[in-house]
Amino acid sequence: TTVPSKVEQQAIGSFFSRLDDLITLQQRKYERLQHLKQAMLRKMFPKPDEQVPELRFEGFTEPWEQRKVSDIATLRRGLTYSPSDVVSPGQGVRVLRSSNIVEDRFVLRDDDVFVREEAVNIPFSRDGEILITAANGSTRLVGKRAKISGLTGKTVHGGFMLIAATEQPDFLCALMGTEWYRNFLRVGVAGGNGAIGNLDSHALECEKVSIPSNAEQRAIGDFFSNLDYFITLQQRKYERLQHLKQAMLQRMFV
Repeated sequence: TTVPSKVEQQAIGSFFSRLDDLITLQQRKYERLQHLKQAMLRKMFPKPDEQVPELRFEGFTEPWEQRKVSDIATLRRGLTYSPSDVVSPGQGVRVLRSSNIVEDRFVLRDDDVFVREEAVNIPFSRDGEILITAANGSTRLVGKRAKISGLTGKTVHGGFMLIAATEQPDFLCALMGTEWYRNFLRVGVAGGNGAIGNLDSHALECEKVSIPSNAEQRAIGDFFSNLDYFITLQQRKYERLQHLKQAMLQRMFV
């Protein structure tokens, strides 16, 4: 093993120690925001069998009302296609899959599948709709969701996915981060013993949820959308510091 002088060893060690401290600090910022989000989801949505949440924005006092999910969102299944329909990346129509949802965040990927437009027999996906994983070999990934944004070109969702179209996507995304949705997934997802996990879309449509007025939905949706923005920002800073460390390790050692 090739090693430098003790003085250079100390300088290199000090550099990476400070970098590790920054990475740890950034990770804690990210985790604190995640914990804040979970705490606010518990406080800003009613508990089971209650009509009002613990914490509300000023000016909202009316009790929440019970509605079926189908009353506030339209679910539609994705595109089934054959291998012969697949075309070169960037050509044809992009197909959204489970890999486009990363920790409740929507991402476009370089390895996204594209199919010829003639194979598409469902409506195109649009910004503001919610992409949901409806089937997956890993049952724990079934039900993950994200609001679609930043689409470029014609896009559809794949056969193992659902799309929820709603007037208040940020509110519905937040609602799907609450205990209600986790309880539904525990009951409404079939799978296990090697079987592919499947979300029962009809059961989801029939689920009853508590919702406030449209104005309060917008306020809640905006709050969690902004919070998600800051969470993503901190996460990216954390990832950049990790990449910096790996790059410096490659450059500063023989």
